[in-house]
Amino acid sequence: MNSNITLNEALHLINNANIKPLQKEKVFIHNSVNRILYDDIKAIESSPKFDTSSMDGYAFCYSDLERLQNAGLEILSINKAGNENECEVGKGKCIKTFTGAKIPKNADTIAIVEQVYIKNNRIFLNENEEVAPYRFIRKIGDNYKKGDVLLPKGMQINPFHIGILAQNNTIFLQVYRKPRISILTSGDEIAESGEIKENDNFIYSSNNHTLYAITKALGCESSIHNIIQDSKLEIKNAIESALESSDMVITTGGMSKGDFDFTKEVIKDFGETIFESVKIKPGKVVSYINCKNKHILALPGNPNSSVVSFLLFGRLILSKMLNKDAAIPIQKAKITNDIRNLDSIRLEFAPASIKLVDGIHEATIIENRQSYMINRLNDAMVIMDKKANKGDLVDIIILNDLLKF
Repeated sequence: MNSNITLNEALHLINNANIKPLQKEKVFIHNSVNRILYDDIKAIESSPKFDTSSMDGYAFCYSDLERLQNAGLEILSINKAGNENECEVGKGKCIKTFTGAKIPKNADTIAIVEQVYIKNNRIFLNENEEVAPYRFIRKIGDNYKKGDVLLPKGMQINPFHIGILAQNNTIFLQVYRKPRISILTSGDEIAESGEIKENDNFIYSSNNHTLYAITKALGCESSIHNIIQDSKLEIKNAIESALESSDMVITTGGMSKGDFDFTKEVIKDFGETIFESVKIKPGKVVSYINCKNKHILALPGNPNSSVVSFLLFGRLILSKMLNKDAAIPIQKAKITNDIRNLDSIRLEFAPASIKLVDGIHEATIIENRQSYMINRLNDAMVIMDKKANKGDLVDIIILNDLLKF
C-alpha cells in the first residue's frame, strides 16, 4: 500500500498508472478552443503558395534596371490581389502590382511606388533610389511549406491558432473527447448554496463549486451531484452511479479519522488504490483509485486542502487522459517575508500574493493560512520545503498556470 508518501512519489505513481487516453472526436473550428489536438495539423499547401508582392509597386525584370533608370519602363497593366488573369512582363515593360498580388511571370523585382515617378505611361527610378531582386517579394513557402506541421498533436488550441486553421482551410479537426467529471460532496454538516436550513449548525458547500469551475477551466464536462449524507451506503451508491457516466469521480470530505468519515473506506472497493495519504500541507488525506480506466480522486473536506490536492494530482490525471505530459509549472520568486514554522514532515504549499517588480516576481506569504480558509487562495503558492529569509528566491506555483495544460 502506497500510504503516507512524498509528493514526488505520488506524482511518479500517477505517471506510471494505467491511464488510457480518451477517444477522439471531430469538432468544428469554432468549437476547438482549449481542446487538445489528436492529430498533427499539416499544411495542405505552401504559404505563400506563389511568389507575392509585399508592397504596392511595379513588377519588372531586374535585367531592365538600366532601362528603368534611363529610358523608363512601359506600364502594361494593373495587377491587384486576387487577379484571375495571368500576368507576364516582357523586356522593357512593367506591371503595376499591389500588395498581396501574384508576381507576374518573368518578373523578379519590385520598385515600390515611392521609388519611381511616372511620365508618358512609363516609370523612372528616382535619383538615389536602389532596387534589388526579391526585396519586396514573398517567396513560395516563406511562411511554411506544404506538408509542414502547423500545429502538433497534443497542443491545446488557443484563439490565436484559429487563424492558422482557417488559412489552412481546416474547418473540422480531431481532438480528444472532453473528460467527464462528477463532483460529489459528503457531510451531514454541508448545505448546498441557496439552501435554507432550520438551524445554523451547518456550512455552505464551496468545494464542489470551486472544483466545478477549475475542471471547466481545464476543458472538462463537469457536473455537481447532490450533497451526500454521512452514510456508507449512500456514499457507495452515489459513487457507483457517478462512475457510470463519468471518466473521473471527485469526492470531497469523509477522508479523515473521524467516526463518520466513511469515504476513505468505501472507495477502496471500487478499484486499485494507487496511493492514499501524501505528505503535503494542505491536502494530506488524498487518495487516488484506478477503476479499470475510470478514476476516483478522493479529496479532503477542507476547502483549501481539496483545491490544492486536486491541482497537484487531479490535473495530472486529466492530462494523461488527454495524452499529455503536464508537469507542475514551477517558477521563481523573491519572498518579502521570512519562511518560518516549517512542518518537519510535510511539504507545504503556502498561499501568497504576488506582483511583478522589475521583471521579477515578488511573493508575500499569507501568514494566517489554515486549510479551511478558501479565501486565502488568490495568486500563487510558495513551495515551503526549507527555511528561507526575506529576499531569498523560492519556488512558487502561479495558480493561473494550473488552469491549463
